[in-house]
Amino acid sequence: RLITPALPRAPLFGYCCSGVVYTEHENPEETMYQVLHHQFVASALAVKAARRINPQMKVGCMLAMVALYPFSCKPEDVMFAQESMRERYVFTDVQLRGYYPSYVLNEWERRGFNIKIEDGDLEVLREGTCDYLGFSYYMTNAVKAEGGSGDAISGFEGSVPNPYVKASDWGWQIDPVGLRYSLCELYERYQKPLFIVENGFGAYDKVEEDGSINDDYRIDYLRAHIEEMKKAVTYDGVDLMGYTPWGCIDCVSFTTGQYSKRYGFIYVNKHDDGTGDMSRSRKKSFNWYKEVIASNGEKL
Repeated sequence: RLITPALPRAPLFGYCCSGVVYTEHENPEETMYQVLHHQFVASALAVKAARRINPQMKVGCMLAMVALYPFSCKPEDVMFAQESMRERYVFTDVQLRGYYPSYVLNEWERRGFNIKIEDGDLEVLREGTCDYLGFSYYMTNAVKAEGGSGDAISGFEGSVPNPYVKASDWGWQIDPVGLRYSLCELYERYQKPLFIVENGFGAYDKVEEDGSINDDYRIDYLRAHIEEMKKAVTYDGVDLMGYTPWGCIDCVSFTTGQYSKRYGFIYVNKHDDGTGDMSRSRKKSFNWYKEVIASNGEKL
């Protein structure tokens, strides 16, 4: 299996992540890896430059974390889930460990890829590892070796609905325990501090006649995730630097291009048809989260 199969099928992500549309090239998968190598070297050089400027500076990298569960205990499903997670770990494996993992090198050899690595590149990767891992977390997915679905937007080949968790209106599976699981997986894999830089709930918000927006569903989502985050620190020993939700204010959803898929504590009067005066108002979650951060998470 190709380690990152979703990117060549999704020009949107190609543009956003690298500026390259892989399908325009003769060998999209090889091009993808070549671009990725250049990004890895650039990242490592940036880390080294930061340390020269200020030896006390800490530099992190970013991972869009979606833990993939095997749909069943069928060995093929378990193996498929492990292989699928490599599609995410390939980035942080290099940026945090400083070398290409064996599964990537074997992939190149097996597929006959000729990745141009300049003299000194591998040394740069070793010397420019990141100090911590920032990651986003919104959901988990279940996958199966045969009979699953998945497309270029979801990016999860073989995905199937998880019958044990609920989902948002966009099919994103709501799994607070998955955040604790992800924290443990990442910390045990890399043994470097973690930082949750995105966590939030996209939903259709209703403005009541009195102007209030009672987004209790968002409060419930965030409360449950913060509770599981606490367990990861208290019981599992995860070194967690901090937590920031997504997002403080409504904005256009990156994945769907919708205003109506709202995440913020602050409502923005703008709609999918372009109407709205951009005025802002506080949702119920605004005051709730204000108390959360004022109490350092003690008052949920």
